[in-house]
Amino acid sequence: MLITNPAPVGGHRHNYVWLSLLVAAPLLFIGHIAIQQLAERGNNTLFHNTTLRAEEVVLNDITPSDWVYRALDALNYLWQLGWLLYALTFVFRRSTGGYLYYSPKTLTPTFYVIYILAFLIQTIWLLFFFQNYLVWTWVMYLVSFIFLFMALFIINNNLGLNKKIYEIEGFRGDIWCLQFLAQNGVAFFAAWTAIRAALALNTYLQIHVDLSMANVGSISLILAGLITVVFFLGSNYHTNDNEKSAYQFAPWIVFILFFWGVVENNWLPKNPTRNNIIAAVELIATLLGALAALALFSMRYRASKIDRLP
Repeated sequence: MLITNPAPVGGHRHNYVWLSLLVAAPLLFIGHIAIQQLAERGNNTLFHNTTLRAEEVVLNDITPSDWVYRALDALNYLWQLGWLLYALTFVFRRSTGGYLYYSPKTLTPTFYVIYILAFLIQTIWLLFFFQNYLVWTWVMYLVSFIFLFMALFIINNNLGLNKKIYEIEGFRGDIWCLQFLAQNGVAFFAAWTAIRAALALNTYLQIHVDLSMANVGSISLILAGLITVVFFLGSNYHTNDNEKSAYQFAPWIVFILFFWGVVENNWLPKNPTRNNIIAAVELIATLLGALAALALFSMRYRASKIDRLP
């Protein structure tokens, strides 16, 4: 249940720097959505080409089906807006230490600045650099991913540190909202951005390193597989006593849909290529990894090693 505690004598004061970041984040993200969608569709005032996906500039056999892009983009937009709008409720609710957006200190100014930079990098790249430096798009996605990964680390760490405070103050419901909306939202965004970096690298390697389409595709697919492994290990083994990542499931949606889309869009039934086989193996491994993660979660849940749902 989402509640608010009464203000102490003298009332609470707003932190206007913190408050401005809280309000600016959803507004800037809406702008990011508009620019990205204009770029995806093309044939408009800002973007004249019919497609501006870096990975589709040269022929390859690892690009997923178009529905994967649309589905993952839509899910990402909804997830980010969901937690950003939820966070705005903190402006009107209080703990004994102040308004919820600054006490407990979970969604800190540092977190917001890094998170905002992560998606603004993509927006600025599309507006000013993409058409002239298209082959370097993978670098932009890599930098954006690093910022998102930093933001994910911050929110995981802060939530772990402040969990007891939320419970004592009577805000247990907000722990689950932060985990399922904010934590998973940032994790989803980070995973999808990492995959886009691996896809865009394909174009760079074909043009600047002059590798064959098959070899470049294998490199990108193996890189995407390693990204999946990193997220699996990070969520299931690198947790402290608070089990910071216990409910972090969103990246599995990204990886399963991505590898599914690669297989669906490129599979040659009569004569499957090397990259067809790699993608199919990675899809199967990802499905098994998701089941293994679910099994580990179930065992920990039953053993009460992680917080139970209210």
